[in-house]
Amino acid sequence: MKVYITKLAAAQRQLRAAIRMFFGGEDELAVHTVVSAAYRIITDLKKERGQDEVGDYYLTEIFYCVRDYRRGTLPAYLKNDQAAMNWIREMAEKLPIDESTKYEDIKASVSADVAKEYWKKRNKTANFLKHADRDPKSHIPLGEIDNLSLLMQTLSAYFDLVKDNLGAEGLVLWLYFSTTVTGCDGLPKQYRKIAAQLKELNRAEGLDFCSELVNKLNASPSLSSGRAE
Repeated sequence: MKVYITKLAAAQRQLRAAIRMFFGGEDELAVHTVVSAAYRIITDLKKERGQDEVGDYYLTEIFYCVRDYRRGTLPAYLKNDQAAMNWIREMAEKLPIDESTKYEDIKASVSADVAKEYWKKRNKTANFLKHADRDPKSHIPLGEIDNLSLLMQTLSAYFDLVKDNLGAEGLVLWLYFSTTVTGCDGLPKQYRKIAAQLKELNRAEGLDFCSELVNKLNASPSLSSGRAE
């Protein structure tokens, strides 16, 4: 009997595997290759459905910064960055976003040049890892590989496509990013205890903690059914 798999199912499996690899401390290049493959499929599927990944990327970045600025709930890492605050204030003056505006109420589009530049930067490492026919002697700085950022962008694009949190892997990645990058002040109450534990750990310990949490949640799927907001 033949078993068939859809493009979306393939991307789901790749993204979940990449998240587990990231928390498991696997090689950064391997993680990047797997998540890049998932991202490509997901963004192609979004395009086929008339969704603009680059427009969504910039809208998400701008919308939540401006809305949280209006609400007075910006995380400390932004409040303490003067350049970022100047940019946020500038955007707030230009855009019709207030504390009650919903993400779905705002639409964004970008020029062809902006989209081209986005994909050039985003695909730089993935293309390096895929091909050697035209540039066999090229190299990339290892420090420029930001797998956490790419994982979160892929998870966001996945959610745009299917409105699903990707189970345990998606939930734990969101908790890890919220705790280590954006700040956990706005987390729902049911996740604050986990975030407090995670916040006390160094990077290696935090990755191990999240890896174990993913395994635990996958063993009890009902525990990971909550959607990350």
